[in-house]
Amino acid sequence: MRMKFAIAVVLGLGITGLVQAQGGGFGGFGGGPQGLLFFKAVQEDIKLTEEQTTKLKEWGTEFRKKADEIRKDKGVEFKKGTRPDAEMLEKMAAANAAVTAEAYKQLGEILDKKQVERLKQIDRQRSGVRAFSDPETASALKLSDSQKASVKGIVGDYDKDARELRGGGKGNFGKVDEETQKKLDKLRKEAMDKVTDVLDDTQKKTWKSLTGEPFDLTKLTFQPRKKD
Repeated sequence: MRMKFAIAVVLGLGITGLVQAQGGGFGGFGGGPQGLLFFKAVQEDIKLTEEQTTKLKEWGTEFRKKADEIRKDKGVEFKKGTRPDAEMLEKMAAANAAVTAEAYKQLGEILDKKQVERLKQIDRQRSGVRAFSDPETASALKLSDSQKASVKGIVGDYDKDARELRGGGKGNFGKVDEETQKKLDKLRKEAMDKVTDVLDDTQKKTWKSLTGEPFDLTKLTFQPRKKD
């Protein structure tokens, strides 16, 4: 079930690589806050207390069940040996958005307001251009219908080009080679530049506040556990 969750997030959000703990996580793979909280660097950045860490571990176990329920309700299904079609990808995206919204809602009972806000900032930084498609972010930026359409087109082109660089997305959910990663990083930056060009000066300032202090995204990469 955990691997199915990971694949759903990878296909729905285009995340390269499965999320795995760096020194202790809270019960799940994937995107959104439930994935970010797996990383020790994030745990340290938002300054988790020992009590919160204990509560989050218990929360992670229960939230996996809730996430599965949400995906099931959204009609997300997986058939072994087949790739999801356009309709299923759309359902995945809706399910991922619903899972993320529910995760933040529940985390508000464990983390304080400042921690939740910082977690969202890191989440937006990691999401890159896809963050602009998030309803909360779009609302905060006050994107017009025209801007939303432009962003959708940019994100669509980015996803297409990124899939091609990864070899069409055929069964490779792990690391890519160094050269490909550099190309993906360049593609990501170009897409972000295109999106920010769509924003006016006020929106650019708002975006800066929505992302906060830069977080080292290289700390959100798969790290195999050290053997004892």
